[in-house]
Amino acid sequence: MFVVGEIYRRRDLHELFGGQRQGGISTPSGQNFIMLFTGNQGKQYGYNHGWSEEGFYLYTGVGQQGDMAFKRGNSAILKHAANGKDIYLFENDSNGNVRYVGEMVCTGFREVRGPDIDGNDRRVIVFELTSADAFDGAVEVDDEDERMWKEPLGKLRKQATASYMSKKIPSERRTLAISRSKAIRVYALKRANGVCEACGKNGPFRTSSGRPYLETHHLRRLCDGGPDDPLWVIGLCPSCHRRAHHSADKSEFNHRLEHIVERKERRRVKDQRSGIDRRSGKDRRSGKDPRSGRNRRE
Repeated sequence: MFVVGEIYRRRDLHELFGGQRQGGISTPSGQNFIMLFTGNQGKQYGYNHGWSEEGFYLYTGVGQQGDMAFKRGNSAILKHAANGKDIYLFENDSNGNVRYVGEMVCTGFREVRGPDIDGNDRRVIVFELTSADAFDGAVEVDDEDERMWKEPLGKLRKQATASYMSKKIPSERRTLAISRSKAIRVYALKRANGVCEACGKNGPFRTSSGRPYLETHHLRRLCDGGPDDPLWVIGLCPSCHRRAHHSADKSEFNHRLEHIVERKERRRVKDQRSGIDRRSGKDRRSGKDPRSGRNRRE
């Protein structure tokens, strides 16, 4: 969508996509992305942006007076993956021009003290942004991937929805975020159980691991891969996957796919709360089949 290193006029971006024309965080209505803008003019208010020695791009949240809070733009950054939103980062260049840095992922945040617009000490939220390139490995098959395939679907879903914000060390938050992306990919494929979640056909062939071949598609992203949420990932056969990206009706098709996943995930959550295993129909704790009343142990 954007080319890393290229210069764009911010005004043109807003005319094309919408979003707030002032401030650092722009959340265009109807778009599946957030645009972040940085610059030197905000340093007097504690807005310091840039790469850290740890490899994060530190981005200060918004709010000029009093403690910063997770509202509006700050909330949008924190919840971007769960909401299916990409983050595109731009650095102010000059005369209204901005340079595209790249797609980023919020893998954590830290709280520091700093002055507000009135010079009063207050809480400042600093987001830890990781380049989306770091998540490329989430689509590769490795030992961790194979271990996840052996996990029960319910346990795997917990891994796929686990919060990485609870980790105290920034590097641990990033590592867990990348691992969670792998869990989401495997979870979506296990949820599909070898059957395309769009057309209902079996995978066209078996992989070297003996599993039916399906591909994961990210419903809210222009390209597949990177962090997401189980609600925005679906298992498709190659034909449906190409249709989702290249067909004339791709917009309508992807909306239909969203509804398919939403219904499946709603049932999955309901089953988890009730303790019913969807594949066997039995209560996970007692081994009973509530449909027949027979007490059959797995």
